[in-house]
Amino acid sequence: MYEVFVNENRIVLLSHSCEQHEKTKQIDSKKALRELVSSLLVKQKKNPVYLRFSEGKDPLTLFKKSFKEVIAAGGLVRNKNHEVLFIYRNNKWDLPKGKVEKNEQLEDAAVREVCEETGLPDVILGPQRAITYHIFRRRGELRLKTTFWFEMRSDFKGELEPQLDEGITEVVWLGDAEQRVALRHSYKNIVGLFNDQD
Repeated sequence: MYEVFVNENRIVLLSHSCEQHEKTKQIDSKKALRELVSSLLVKQKKNPVYLRFSEGKDPLTLFKKSFKEVIAAGGLVRNKNHEVLFIYRNNKWDLPKGKVEKNEQLEDAAVREVCEETGLPDVILGPQRAITYHIFRRRGELRLKTTFWFEMRSDFKGELEPQLDEGITEVVWLGDAEQRVALRHSYKNIVGLFNDQD
């Protein structure tokens, strides 16, 4: 089972071995999938949309065949006070991330993007934490962004600098109580990273 977000709508991709949900939609063409995703870009659904493909292959592989994929990497950065580094962009709290450049390793891209977007001089890279998926529209074309998230640490105590040309207006360390408030004004795929914490 995989989750793909379209704005705040959640699509749950079911394999043929998963138990079918009563409202599962069967998808048998790229056109049908694109039409469904386009409709989710303009309306908010309270409940997830469950999809099963007519082919018995891995549902994420089949989903990816219908969209141009953008690979990104980012970090869940903590300091020694266990605060997490957040950025504020487009009226939402988010975590630093960005597009992986050609021939760049995921880990290198994650570190580079975190440092560029926050002004951190360096970070200590930890293990990969999760992969998130979301759909967006760019130049009239639907795209799937696959983001690889890594655990990171930093003990930097200097001034943080938001990458203004990327629309980032704030970079702050947030403790547990502040994180809960910020996550109410964040994206569901970001909230999921915190729900998965040990």
